Amino acid sequence: MLPTEYTENFQVYRHDGDCYGCVQPATMLRYAQQIAGEHAIALGLDDALYARTHTAYVLVKQALRFDRVPRVDEHLTLITKPEALKRAVNKRITQVLDAEGRQAALVDSRWVLIDTDKRAILRRHPEEFASAHWAETVEQELPMKLDRVPPEACETVGERTATYSQCDMNGHMNNARYVDAVCDALPPEVLDRCFVRELVIYYHKEVPRGGQYTLLRANPGGNYWYFAGLQEGKCCFETGLWMDERAKAEEVTNP
Repeated sequence: MLPTEYTENFQVYRHDGDCYGCVQPATMLRYAQQIAGEHAIALGLDDALYARTHTAYVLVKQALRFDRVPRVDEHLTLITKPEALKRAVNKRITQVLDAEGRQAALVDSRWVLIDTDKRAILRRHPEEFASAHWAETVEQELPMKLDRVPPEACETVGERTATYSQCDMNGHMNNARYVDAVCDALPPEVLDRCFVRELVIYYHKEVPRGGQYTLLRANPGGNYWYFAGLQEGKCCFETGLWMDERAKAEEVTNP
């Protein structure tokens, strides 16, 4: 029987950290993306299969919660657990453990399989995917709701371009790069005082290499920040960030 979970060790390299020595939120999403890809290959879901079936997995929603923010040079163990198809969606939970085996973070990713010719979501997988094995149910999950702010109530941060360094082999802006972009757009005084404790991001439309979008920002109250990217008046992504005091970054909130 194929394994329903996959484990890999990661080290937080110094270029993965911020100027305070803490791992960046987008870095944690990159780790989760990497282990998800390696697990898929181990299950037989490789580039050849996608090409043969004219399919591709697309990330539609993602959430991250830090129980404690890891620091540079730390060694982490990631355990990723994909759930069987439900309502056209595969949930994948990635648990991040520190060297003592305590949970430092959790990533919840929601994926859909699309027909690349029709650009349509497939509610049933092709027969070739029968060799893959997911757990029937993965109990863990994170809230996927963000509090939207209408565009007219947001401020415009500026125009952004999906540059060479932000795009991956699919030819569009990498999923984690959106989180880099919104963290860069937080006011410096907020980043000096706070860190991202939780985030939720919705991916509505891919931004191709060289594509531009207008970045909107709002702080409707307290520690919550909302961002959205607009392309020709249509939303290509939205994200909500919940901030916490930087002094609490290394405290375990869910022991």
